[in-house]
Formats: sequence, structure tokens, C-alpha cells
Amino acid sequence: MSPPANTPAATAVPRPGDDDGTRAASPALVESYRLLADVFHEVLSEQSLDALLERIADTVGELIPHDDLAFYEADEAARELRAVFARGQYADEVLADDPFPFGRGITGWAVEHGRPVLANRADLDPRVRFVEGTPPDPESLIAVPLVARGRVQGALNIYRAGLKEFSDDEFRLAVRFGDAAALALDNARVRASLELQAQTDPLTGLWNHRAFHERLREELLRASTEHSSAALVMLDLDDFKRVNDVYGHALGDRVLAELADTLRATVRQRDAVCRVGGDEFAVIVPSAGLAVAHALAERAAEHVALAAFEPAGPLTLSIGIALGPEHAANPRELVACAEIAMMTAKARGKSRIVVFHEDESERPEAPTAKRESIRSIAHLKMLHGVSSKLSRLVGVAEIGSTVADELRQLIDYHNCRVFVREGEALIPVAFRGELSEAPGSTMEVLTTRVGVGVTGHVAETGEPFLTGDAAGCGIGHRIPGTAQIEESLLAVPLRYGPDVIGVIVISKLGLDQFDDDDVRLLEVLAGHASVALVNAKLYEAQRREAESAKALLELSRDLSSSAELKQVLELLARGAAQILDVPQASVWLPDTATGELVCRGVWNVGGDAGHAAAGDRLPPQVSAAFGSNAEPFVVTRADYEHLVGDRLRNSVAEAYAVAPLVLDQGWGALALALRDEPALFGERRLELLAGVAGQARLAVANALSFESLERTFLETVEALTNALEAKDEYTSSHTRWIRDMALKVGQELGLGQQTLKRVELAALFHDIGKIGIPAAILLKPGPLTDEERGVIETHPELGERILAPIEQLEDVRPIVRACHERYDGKGYPDRLGGEQIPLEARIIFACDAFHAMTADRPYREALTVEEARRRLSDAAGTQFDPEIVDVCLRVLEAPAP
Repeated sequence: MSPPANTPAATAVPRPGDDDGTRAASPALVESYRLLADVFHEVLSEQSLDALLERIADTVGELIPHDDLAFYEADEAARELRAVFARGQYADEVLADDPFPFGRGITGWAVEHGRPVLANRADLDPRVRFVEGTPPDPESLIAVPLVARGRVQGALNIYRAGLKEFSDDEFRLAVRFGDAAALALDNARVRASLELQAQTDPLTGLWNHRAFHERLREELLRASTEHSSAALVMLDLDDFKRVNDVYGHALGDRVLAELADTLRATVRQRDAVCRVGGDEFAVIVPSAGLAVAHALAERAAEHVALAAFEPAGPLTLSIGIALGPEHAANPRELVACAEIAMMTAKARGKSRIVVFHEDESERPEAPTAKRESIRSIAHLKMLHGVSSKLSRLVGVAEIGSTVADELRQLIDYHNCRVFVREGEALIPVAFRGELSEAPGSTMEVLTTRVGVGVTGHVAETGEPFLTGDAAGCGIGHRIPGTAQIEESLLAVPLRYGPDVIGVIVISKLGLDQFDDDDVRLLEVLAGHASVALVNAKLYEAQRREAESAKALLELSRDLSSSAELKQVLELLARGAAQILDVPQASVWLPDTATGELVCRGVWNVGGDAGHAAAGDRLPPQVSAAFGSNAEPFVVTRADYEHLVGDRLRNSVAEAYAVAPLVLDQGWGALALALRDEPALFGERRLELLAGVAGQARLAVANALSFESLERTFLETVEALTNALEAKDEYTSSHTRWIRDMALKVGQELGLGQQTLKRVELAALFHDIGKIGIPAAILLKPGPLTDEERGVIETHPELGERILAPIEQLEDVRPIVRACHERYDGKGYPDRLGGEQIPLEARIIFACDAFHAMTADRPYREALTVEEARRRLSDAAGTQFDPEIVDVCLRVLEAPAP
């Protein structure tokens, strides 16, 4: 017996497409799809990759009975597949199997070609691949490539032992579930990547402050549980401020990165090296006593002293060591102990190692500063608590509010405001305090720009600013309408590397209320806040990118499954409006005859009337003015109003984002009405719009090509009906009338577009077989003999054979053959009855009979419309489908449009 990894590459089954709704699904299949819909949300929301694989395997077990299952992870760079999850008798052998290349076995074939495979009796295929240690027993196999966002994630194999085959319905179900599983796996990997980024310091690649506290907490808990110990080594570069001041922050950053590499090379593999502040590092040493930690600290100090760090020269470390749970069992308290030991090392002359002792703590300050020393240590402990809180937040506004709230416990301020930088704008994300008589909302009046006032000055220079008199400092900017008061003001930049990403500003009533310690404290807090803000923005950006990619993928799938131009344009307008979050989107295509742009698709959020309606036209000047643009752009009313004039039925928007659609037929456009200021539709949204436009160009071009082919095909149909007209003028006019009538009946029945298309074609062709009937019989003025009637009754079969070579009419042929079958089973040629007769054929048969009764024939005169209606009604249930007759009579009674 072979496990799921044994993948022959013999039978390729195309990805199943949706039918048009006329195919009846079994109750079991319907229930399976309901269950599939129920679990989609749970699968897509699963966070852990391992848990996700377990959840998918459980779900597959509920949907499709099987014996074994395996997941393979794809390495696109190496073009290899590796088993990462397996269930079943041979799961261990599957997981131990070596990676194998794309194209090998059914799994490799499915991944390489991007097509799912159904292989019943897969063991008989000559290219079958058996995993070592598994027997070549009979098996059936479904292999589904897992593709998300255009990238191969891997493959899902479902295995059934013996001669038990998978059905087509089970195969379709597996493929449907594979699509969701692929997206879920991709989402889980994106989450894992984001989580790693959120825990990693981008400058050094070490664990960041957030990860430091999490790992320290875990290690202390383990030490407490196992009655062992864990050491914490805190390291601070001596005189690092001199490096920044003399050589600049860029060189300082390089020194920090080189120091990180040195520390990584010094510690044991299981030790965790973290960057917890600007030039402050920590090493968590699991299962270690003071001797091991001290030896590690000595190695680190020695390696750093020997490193060149050019051009800064040799550097030294002040190192503090604390042991948990001996010195402290709480992470925050243990950090404080190690920090005190490190500060004692600095006070004793730097470049030394100190182990924490409660009775031996010294500070670099003079003896007269004992009160300030105590205050600094308290602040240090509180800052670590704030940092821990910030590291757990992922929202910019949350981070700003936490900074403002926690800062009040450190500094007694009057007002606090936290700004983030967006281009040249400084946007407040948190405010605590009061503004006297400020006009408008607080956040609106606080918004400012780089270079304006103290806040803008700090954002521009990247340097802290302290003034004892805000009103008289010379660069202050008083908010109009607010009273001038005596207050002190302190502002520090939120720096991340060389960039200023925001500003923290605090003020206090009275003059000269802040000192240098407050500046230092606020700078430390700003450093923690900066890291948290960057991580939050990164997380938010990645989340938006993931959502955008998912939305683009869904739009691409919708567009690729639609061939008709009208449906494609409606999907495109709706998808663009939803993805870009705008109130309306419209699609404009060129009219090659007039040079105008014609609105062919519109989507209004909420269904309200918007700036354009289907059928609206824009003059050729619009294409002339904007046709040179190949990339998305934003236009305002001043740019286009003189070109549009009063051509639109509804009012125009103040601004639009426009994505050009360069087609073979000319220049078209996807236009999005903007609800916000044009400047807020930034580069990221323009890039996203470019992605939508790329999908749009391909889908519209394909739909236009399909429309052209369909037009050519219908012209061919007309040519065939003209051949009938040459032989029997009645047949031609009769055929066209039946087509129009049958379409009206189909629309009244609520049939879909694909079914109506079959009705139209079958109605045109239902008498095509009469081409093969001798004219003497076809146009005979008197009654037909039994032999002649037998010849006439062969024309449905002749029609089917005439259409057989035309691939596009494959679905129409059985309808043409059945157009003379009676509801009671007494028709011809196959004596079908009731629901056995295709619905389209039942519609055409009733319309055919009514028109035949009301038209002159060589052998009789036409009946009156009233008599024909009566006979049609009398034959309901015997000759005709009674439901179809009711609809026919309603359509006939309806007034002409």
C-alpha cells in the first residue's frame, strides 16, 4: 500500500468550473458544500500554522472520507516539495521521505502545471512514485496544488486505500477546499512573518524589547517550575553618545550592528541576545548560575575590547548581572536589579562587570544627588513597564494614548500630545489635558506641519527642545483663539534610525518647570514609543497588503470566471469600489466610431445614484487630454470640468482616481469617485489601483475578444438560417419569431444568462435539420403520407448531426434533438417525457406550436390567435409542459413594448 505522497502523473483533470445552475446537485453534495462554507471562516481565521494543518485535516475528514492525508510544502526557489504533515498508517514514512522535485509523481505534476488531479487506481500508472517503506498496494488519489496570491504554497493529497474510488463530486469538493486551504496557509505564513518582524530589532536583527520581556518571562517561569535558575546579563556601551556626537548616527548604527554580531558570536546557542534600548543590550542565559553568566560576560567584554569598530576605535562595556529567581522572580524586578548592577559598574569607572547585591549599589551622580538617584531608578523601572505595554500594542492610536497616560505617572504635565508624521503633516494621535478656548475639535486645531512651531521644529531638526517659557521662546506657534499663558514646554522627536516619525510634546503651567532629567526620561520613552510605532505601522501595512492581495485574488477569480463583457464590467466596478474604499466606481470604454468614452459599468456603494450612469458619454476631448497617461493618476474638478460640461446625468465628484485601460480599441478608464481630499489617496492606494487596473485590462480585453468571437459565431448562425430561408421562407421567419418568443418566456421564468443563450441558439437551429428534407415533402400542399411523415420526423436527428462538428454548440445539440418531444412521452425522435426533456426544448416546443398554428402553411390557413391560445391551453399536460404554457400565455397577453 502506498501513502498519499506516492504520486503518479498520468491523469490530469481540469479544475472544475461552475455550471450555470441547471445541473441538479445531490442532497449529499449540497450538504457537503454547506459544511464547506461553515468551516471556511474558521480555517481562514486560524492563527498557528501547526494548528491550521490539524484543522484542515479534521475538516477534510468531515467532508471526504479517506484513509490517509498529507500536506507538502513547496520551495519555489529549489522547485522541491517536502512533506510537512501526514496522517494515516504510513505517516512516519511520508514525513521521513526526502524532498522531491516539481514534476515528479502526481503531486509534482499537479504543482508544476497548477492543475488538480483525480487518479483512481493510481498505483497502475508507470510513473508512480512510492515512498520507501510503503507497499505498492491499490490506491486512489486526489492531489490538489495549493496556490495563493499567484504563488505555489504546496499540495494537499487525499488518499483512499484499495479499490475505493473518489467520485467527481468529492473531487470538486476537494478542489474547492484546496483554494481556501491555500489562502489560509498563506495567511498563517504572513502572520508568522509579521510576528517575527514585530519581535525583531530592524537595525541589529536581535530580539527587540517586546520579545526580550516575553522570553525573560518564559524563562523565569521555567526556572521557577523546574527549581533552577536563569541569569540576566545587561550590557551598555560606554561613552556611546560620544560616537554619535563625533561620527554621526549613521556610524553609530553601524557600531551597534557590529556589536550585535559580536555578542551573537559570544553566547551559547540557547542564550537569547536582545536589544532593549538605544545602546543597551541584554542576554538571557537559561539554566545558568552566576559562574556561567559571569564567564559569558567576561567573554563579551573581551571580544568587544578586541574589536576595531572603525573609525570609532575600541569600545568597552559596563555589565550588570542578576540571577532569577534568587534576586527577583518577577521579570520587571529582575531587569531593575540587572540595571542597578550595570549602573554601579558605570559608577565604579566603567568597563567592568558587577553582580547585583542589595547592599552594594552605586550611581554615577555626586552624593548630593541621592534623591535624584532614587527618582531615576524608579523612573527606570516604570519605563520598563511602559515598554512592555507598548510592545503588546499594534494600533498607532493605542500606542499614542498609552504613551500619554503612562507619561503622567513619570512627569506631572499640564498637556501632553503625541504626533505621528505623514509626509510633511504632523497628525496628533493622542492628547491629554485642555486647550483654552480652542476653536474646532482638539485634534483638528493641533494638526500642524514640519517646520511650524516647536513641534514642527523638532520634527525638522530631529533634536529635543526644552524651553522654560513657551510664549517667549521665539519659535512657538500659538493656536488662534487660545489664551497666552505662562508655561514650560518640552518636545522630543520620535526617531527611528535616521528618520523622525513623530514628536512627543509636554507642557506644564509655570516657568522653568522641566530639567535635563526630564529630557532624558522623555527621550528614553520616545525611543520605546518609536519602536512600537514602527512595528505597529509595519504590522498595519502588512495587514493591509495581505487584505489587498486577498481582495485582488478574489477579484481575479471572479473576472476569470466571467466571459460576458457586461458581467465583467459590473464585477470590475464593484471590486474596485470595495477594494479602494470609494463611494463609486465606473468603467469607460472607447466608442471607435465617435471617439467618445461610453460608461459601460457602474457600482454605487449603497445603491445610491452617483456621478455617472451606464450609457453616459464623454466627449473625445477627455481621451485627448488624459490619454497620454499610462499609470493611475488623480484629477480634480478644475482638471476635467471644462472638458465634461453637462454631459453627465448626475453631479460630478470633486476628485477622481483614474486608472487608464489601454485596449486595442483605444483608451478607456476605470474612474473612482473620491470621498476624501485628493492628497489622502496616496501612493499605496495608487499602486493598489494599478494592480486592479492590470486585472481590469486583461479581463476587459478577454471579454471584448469573446464578444467579437460570439458576434462572429452569431453571424455564422444567421448564415445557416439564411440557408433555410432560401429553401423555405416560412421556416426562416418562423425561426426568428420563435427565438424572440422563447427568450421572453425564458426571462419570465428567471433563467440565467447561460441558459438564455442556449435557448436563443437552439431556437435558431431547431429546424436546421429540414435542410436535409426533400423540398417535395417539406412544401407539399396537402396531407403527408405515413412514409413522408416519417421522413419529416427525422429532421431533429439530422439537425443534431449537422451541429455535431461545432464545438461551441455542444450544449445546444441535445436541445435541438428534443424540440419535438411531447410532455406525455409521445413525441419524437426518442419519446422522452416530462422532466426528461431539456427545459429549453420544452420552451421552444410550445412557442413553435403556437406560431405554427397562427401562420399560413401550404396545406392550410392560419388559425386565429384566440383559437391558437385555446388549443395551446387544452394541450397543457399532454403535449406541452403546463408551467411553460402558463408563462407563454402570460407573455402573449402582455402588451407590446
